Amino acid sequence: MVFDPFCGCATTLEAAHRLGRRWVGIDIAIHAVKRVAKVRLQDRLRLVAGKDFEVDGVPRTLEGARDLWKRDPYPFQKWAVETVDGFVTTRRPADGGIDGRLYFAMPNVDDLQSMAMEVKGGKNVGIATRRALRGVLENGAALRVGLIILEPLGVTKERNFHRFMAEAGDTQSTFARPYPRMQLRTVEDILNGKGFDVPGMVARGTGQGVLLSL
Repeated sequence: MVFDPFCGCATTLEAAHRLGRRWVGIDIAIHAVKRVAKVRLQDRLRLVAGKDFEVDGVPRTLEGARDLWKRDPYPFQKWAVETVDGFVTTRRPADGGIDGRLYFAMPNVDDLQSMAMEVKGGKNVGIATRRALRGVLENGAALRVGLIILEPLGVTKERNFHRFMAEAGDTQSTFARPYPRMQLRTVEDILNGKGFDVPGMVARGTGQGVLLSL
């Protein structure tokens, strides 16, 4: 058995597999496990997830996400941000309630623009959250803002949220259509592959996984 507790891009795991060894690899973030599973294990080694190797520690269901939130809110927030291809905020005091950012390109603008994201796992998501996100737009800290919530808001609160977000308007560009400045996604949305609506998003190319075992 080969054990690599900081497996990174998983060169050790590939070598272990080619030598006929069993292996376990661990890393700190989620994108590496996706990258390793896709590029290193599936494309290079032709291994099949669920048959030749198992992935553990990454929520793949709503119940798994709830369990992660109950165990530790910060890894839950980190998981949510990385699941939509965002970059986790590390300077938390300076960024206030911003848990991560998505970066995207705009026509005729040299610098990348960003969507600031906040992640809420509890049920206390109300007007204070909406106003804080609106404040991020108004002070110019981001061109767009996005909110990821674990629990449904309920019919009335969701309707009020969407009305409030619509009042923030859209950002126009030379793209074919405008993009909402404020957007809301549930954990169920992101588990189903529905990310935020931004143009020319700069996706993460690498990451630092969780746990793989063969």
